[in-house]
Amino acid sequence: MIYSIPYYIKIVFMICLLSTIEQCKASFEVLDPSYDQKNIRIIGQKNKKKVYVVIVEDQLHKKIYCVKQYCEPDKIFLSLKEVLISLIAESANIPVNRVRLIPAETFFPGKSYKKRIATLHTFTPGKSLQSINYPKVDIQQFNKRRKVFGLTRDVINHMSLSPNLAQIVAFDTFTGSKNRSRVNVFFDEKSNDFYGIDLKKAFLKDLGHLTYESIKKMYAAKSFTSRQIDALKIYCDTLKKLITKNPPSDICKKLDALVKTTNLNNKYVLLTRSSVEECKEMIRQNYNSTKKLVKLLDDIIKNHPK
Repeated sequence: MIYSIPYYIKIVFMICLLSTIEQCKASFEVLDPSYDQKNIRIIGQKNKKKVYVVIVEDQLHKKIYCVKQYCEPDKIFLSLKEVLISLIAESANIPVNRVRLIPAETFFPGKSYKKRIATLHTFTPGKSLQSINYPKVDIQQFNKRRKVFGLTRDVINHMSLSPNLAQIVAFDTFTGSKNRSRVNVFFDEKSNDFYGIDLKKAFLKDLGHLTYESIKKMYAAKSFTSRQIDALKIYCDTLKKLITKNPPSDICKKLDALVKTTNLNNKYVLLTRSSVEECKEMIRQNYNSTKKLVKLLDDIIKNHPK
């Protein structure tokens, strides 16, 4: 819901949100066991040092996907995390690319290691802000070099440019993502929508706590403008939706289910298990911090002059 802005702008914002949601939907028909894989054609690939990336086309449904597979088994957990974070995004219609797991032992065109898991990614419309030299938009919430830890006034100002950006920022806070550089934010000039990509660097920091502290300091020093409050309302509403739909117990169950698909030997199972337990602890920690953050934001928004 959008507050404190003219009615016609509310309508434009809602159309923008619905348009973005439709673009991010993906049915992944190609992963259905009954799907004839003869309809899948490899159209490109980029073998990097640490990961294989293969572009495939679903010729039947006219869709393009990216098959991604890490070269080293000890990086398997990154694949699991990308799928997990994508499922969280879908629960609240966050405008980021969608990811599904291709289980170990499952054949799929583009898999380099046939007996390991891989991930299948949708493409987002548009191009990265970095590649099109888009006017400065920075929504990254964690950057040691620049000493950014949580929301800043600049991030709040930038996310006020579009409801999409406010949603993505809220999503990054909830998932503790520290990888939202300009390379990982796409802008589609046709629809005027923003999207996020690259979901693997999540649940590494308690961004809920860092943002709670930064908001508290900012508000104590200077109150927020009406435009900033409008952006914070969208941000806060998105956090509430994510909190409601993704309790820690549910996220952890999904993670456990994903781990069972890996088919790793004992050495890497133990390695992955260690990463899983660390991730679960951060899931719980960030969830509780985010609830505390929402309460603070509700108070700030409620007390803002009408």
